Amino acid sequence: MAHRPDHKISEIRYTITLAGRDSVSPALTYEEAIAMYQMGFRFSIFEPEQGDYRLSIPYSVVRLIDRDALMFIQDV
Repeated sequence: MAHRPDHKISEIRYTITLAGRDSVSPALTYEEAIAMYQMGFRFSIFEPEQGDYRLSIPYSVVRLIDRDALMFIQDV
C-alpha cells in the first residue's frame, strides 16, 4: 500500500528475532536499539556506550511464535 500524503502514521513497528533470548524481557542488541531509535522509538534510557536501552511506555509487544520473533509497537 502506497503512503498517502494525507495519511498520518500513528505507530511504528520493529521486529526482532529471539534466537534463544527471553521472550518476556529480551535484551536488545546495539544494532536493534540504534535502528529503533532511528525509526523514532522513544526510550526512557538510551545509553549505547553502556549497552543500556529501555523503551518508554506505553508500547506493545506481539509474539510471533511461527517466526521466533517479537514485534514492538509504539505510538508516534
